[in-house]
Amino acid sequence: MEVKSTTSLYGIFGHPVDHSLSPVMHNNGFSELELDCVYVAFDILPTNIGEAVNAIRALGISGVNVTIPHKQRIMAYLDEISSDAMLVGAVNTVSNVDKRLVGFNTDVGGLLRALKSDLDFTPEGTKVFLIGAGGASRAVIVGLGRNYVSEVVIANRTLSKAEDLAKEFGDHFPKVEFTAVMLSDEERIKKSIVGSDIVINSSSAGMKRENPLDLPLYLLPKHAGVYDLVYDPTDTPLVKDAKKLGLKAHSGHSMLLYQGVEAFEIWTGLNAPVETMKKALDLYKLINH
Repeated sequence: MEVKSTTSLYGIFGHPVDHSLSPVMHNNGFSELELDCVYVAFDILPTNIGEAVNAIRALGISGVNVTIPHKQRIMAYLDEISSDAMLVGAVNTVSNVDKRLVGFNTDVGGLLRALKSDLDFTPEGTKVFLIGAGGASRAVIVGLGRNYVSEVVIANRTLSKAEDLAKEFGDHFPKVEFTAVMLSDEERIKKSIVGSDIVINSSSAGMKRENPLDLPLYLLPKHAGVYDLVYDPTDTPLVKDAKKLGLKAHSGHSMLLYQGVEAFEIWTGLNAPVETMKKALDLYKLINH
């Protein structure tokens, strides 16, 4: 990769950011399409996010991804924010068009593409059992609500957080039936999971095999799928439990891919080389695990 004065610069803002898989994914994508672009990681302290955003304009950085802990704070420094990102309340992609910075949330589209690719799932008319009421769950709900899901059950360890989320998005998506349940309420969980077309875990449960979820997946219909946004390990405890029952199940590795694909396409206006970007991620994981 030759970096010249004409090379377009992209990157990721986060803290810490040394673990990010985005550089290998995007640089391989740029290389495949023979684009004069390079992608690097920027470790930005929370107190410096305003200066970092100003640097996008000053240095002519073409675009950045945004990860923890900057997804909410960066919104105050942008010129425009997409409707999806506003609903989610977080930005994970910024595009610089003539020094006008526009924020997007590609987790929404990335999830939908991952669900279609991995489980052949489309939300319209379905019942979804969603675990978690944090930031990731908001992107899930926006994607589902925008695509005519029928019912969403939000299960969370703290009931009040699930209830707040159900109330908030019930106002945004009045045709969707929202229900909140507490994960420790076994009887309500059993009643609520029956008839679900998909179970989506948006919590950190099962990450690095810690605090695995214990759900009555046996009550799901045979056509149901299970999707775990956690991608390390690839086969999370939830995914393993689902596969043992003969259910379609997948981890969040492909959501990581497709949210990056969506960012790539926003920045370049081109169809991303999905297979090349996927192979780069797979190879990186193989080498580093």
